[in-house]
Amino acid sequence: MYGPQYPLIFMSTAFEPDTAFLLPEAELFVQLSYSVTNTWGYSANASRDENGVHFGPTDSDGYSLYFDGELERRFIKIHYGFSDAIEFQYAYREIRLTPGGLDTAVDNFHDLINIGNAGRDRTQRDLLEIYIYDNQNKRIVTKLTKSTGDFHQESMQLGLKFLIRKTANEAISFSLASNFADYYIERGINEATSDAPLEKHREFNDYNATLRYTSIFPLWTLHGAFSIAFVKSTLLENSPEEIYYFFIGSTWHLSENIDFLAQILEYSSPFPKDSTSSLNEDVREISMGLRWFLGKQFALEAGFIENQSQGPQNIDIMFFLNSIFNF
Repeated sequence: MYGPQYPLIFMSTAFEPDTAFLLPEAELFVQLSYSVTNTWGYSANASRDENGVHFGPTDSDGYSLYFDGELERRFIKIHYGFSDAIEFQYAYREIRLTPGGLDTAVDNFHDLINIGNAGRDRTQRDLLEIYIYDNQNKRIVTKLTKSTGDFHQESMQLGLKFLIRKTANEAISFSLASNFADYYIERGINEATSDAPLEKHREFNDYNATLRYTSIFPLWTLHGAFSIAFVKSTLLENSPEEIYYFFIGSTWHLSENIDFLAQILEYSSPFPKDSTSSLNEDVREISMGLRWFLGKQFALEAGFIENQSQGPQNIDIMFFLNSIFNF
């Protein structure tokens, strides 16, 4: 199960889907993940010509956005059962941003399912151009046009999950998590603020609290969660200090060795409220995939995530591949 995919969310401690059940004492869970995300979105006053990206006048006092590029992520998750009531969780994530090569494939996929391409025909293929523009002060606050090349550390995360209630087929749990070493996206690669100090990014400067529920049925499993990220140092001036997540997911047993995975994740925008812009509207992502069991302790997962909501604060599509070990 995957958390939010909009890149600006990664600057806070984001929600991560998980079962409400805890690992038994001394049991270890390891997940190795790779994903590639293609994104194209822009505000109404943003445009691009042979001289680059431009922002025109607007009634909005908030922010405008132009986002064209791809990002690759890879990470490792390690969960360990301290006891039947407490589980330790650690995640290490790496990221790189590139022009990519999926634009044509995404165009064709959108044409196939008849959902349109939102003006992709008005820009060149396979570019990396990310801009956030402050409409009130008329300046660019985030700019990224150079590929990051190799993978770089995106963040690390520590968390604890506590059991609240458990029966043979149901569980309720509560978890707390916090990121550290997560300044790379905003300051490490931001060409507009590359010389800015890092005081905002002291370690463990925000956290996430999540309430989870899981119910097991003979042929399928239901997962639900409500989560709040408390963002101490907000992404932008007047950005929300709390980001809300609503999650529902399901695993269907198609055969002894194959599961079908599906989930819907909705979360609030990291952009400030602005009545003349859609940047502050919620984001909704739909995921589907398959899990192949290769023995009792190893599995592979593959699938995709597509945005169901529309707006500049959405991704286009993400493809993922996971390896899972349970000891």
